[in-house]
Amino acid sequence: MAPKIVERFRLHTEPGSFASASGGLPSNKDLDPVPFESDERTWTWPSLLGFWVAEAFSISMYQVASSSITKGLSPGLAITAVLVGHLLVCIPAMLNGYIGCIYGINFPVLMRSAFGVYGAYFAVFVRGVVACIWFGTQSFQGGQCIQTMLQAIWPSFKDFPNHIPASAHVTSAQMLCFFLFIIIQLPLLWLHVSKLRFLFMAKTIVMPIFGMTLFIWALVAARGFGPTFSKGTNIKDGTPVAVVFFQCVTTTISPKATLALNMPDFTRYAKYPRQVFWTQAVGLCVLVTLCGILGVTVTSACQEVYGVTTWNPLQVSLLWENRAAQFFSALCWAFAVIGTNISANSVSFSNDLSLWFPTWINTRRGAYVCCIISIAATPWNIQYSAASFSAFLGGYGMFLGPIAGIMMADFWVLRKRHLNLASLYRHPDIYSFFHGFNLRAFVAFVCGIAPNLAGLARATGNLSVPKTATYVYSLSWLIGTIVSFSIYILVGKIWPMEDKFEEGQAMDGTDGSSLGVSDEEGKGMGESKVKAF
Repeated sequence: MAPKIVERFRLHTEPGSFASASGGLPSNKDLDPVPFESDERTWTWPSLLGFWVAEAFSISMYQVASSSITKGLSPGLAITAVLVGHLLVCIPAMLNGYIGCIYGINFPVLMRSAFGVYGAYFAVFVRGVVACIWFGTQSFQGGQCIQTMLQAIWPSFKDFPNHIPASAHVTSAQMLCFFLFIIIQLPLLWLHVSKLRFLFMAKTIVMPIFGMTLFIWALVAARGFGPTFSKGTNIKDGTPVAVVFFQCVTTTISPKATLALNMPDFTRYAKYPRQVFWTQAVGLCVLVTLCGILGVTVTSACQEVYGVTTWNPLQVSLLWENRAAQFFSALCWAFAVIGTNISANSVSFSNDLSLWFPTWINTRRGAYVCCIISIAATPWNIQYSAASFSAFLGGYGMFLGPIAGIMMADFWVLRKRHLNLASLYRHPDIYSFFHGFNLRAFVAFVCGIAPNLAGLARATGNLSVPKTATYVYSLSWLIGTIVSFSIYILVGKIWPMEDKFEEGQAMDGTDGSSLGVSDEEGKGMGESKVKAF
């Protein structure tokens, strides 16, 4: 018998859930569906829009746009690249988010329908690794905010002795502030996903005010839009402008590529299905793009005013030479990083880890595991320069694109917008496929990443690969998504999948008419179909 202390930490399958039936897979409360009548269904359109505001105003989003300027694009082309990237990634975000709302399931459970009950472990592993690395990267950015605040309070902190070699791309002061920021985040990781809307609402109030202030400063300091946006495109390494443009499109997509997959982690707590659609479009294409415009504007203004090209907003704060302004701007950016890190990265990783270890890991425990493992990602190397940051974003985007394509093809095309909810929690059943693996998905995934492998090799330093390979790689996420989407449908038509619908278990809430009904009608329809909860 296991010691009592061990039993206290063991998670059990909820009585009466799908997983508690015969043949049920190990599960816990955080993996079970959230029914429409649940008290946890608290997210309405302000919460959903607040989520995207929380995502929009972050250092990473600022850097995505400003790094386009450092590559030589004109401000106008850089903003266009940001908008195009958000329009593209908005499609899977809307479609996958809708599934989460209708069925009340998160991303790991949804992956069982496409990759199989065991193949889903691979899909969530790919996304989980990205979320963990991104958590470390965001935390390092937060540490830079702490460093800026400490230097503003005590200027002598600039002389903090460094005992780390330059080749490590990090100083002792940066390492200290990185761990201080990790410690600051620890209490907030305890928040459950359904309660994060309060954090989003706070960030919705603070960050737009700060962003508008920064935007006005940039225009006033540079004497209007004219000088700020008058600069033309100047690619110094000879790369075609179109290639650099699409590289910036992919750089824009990549930070949101994870969210395009894991929107069900959040929308499962939404009350009304139709609100999920339009809030994704407005939030991602408008609000997030506005932060990108902020990054382009401020970076261009710094070139005009100070003659300095910097892609880091904290370096902009240091240029002001005003300690109060430096402190409060860094404080706002630190708050932005915390909101983004907790809402996106820790939630994603904890849900993924919960699928792997449902007996021991729930979303709260998984968030702390993510925090610990993220330190090993050495995020200071990713943040070292705009080039390394862009290479990192493009590299992981090529692996997430194929998964997004497979998800859309599986639910919206091959399964004709129907899932058997109970079967997602049972093995053997229809989602067991071949010993728990859907080989169609793996074929589509391999085909999706294949066109980008040569470009990835070149981007990671293999100069023997022709430079033209990077031209295809500049559209790594989009190519991976389209290829995997097409291949999965083709293989699915040639080799059809088994399907079944059981009354009261297959939640038929997504027929053609469901998109045209009101939110209240949609909610009522969902409740009538999920009596098995």
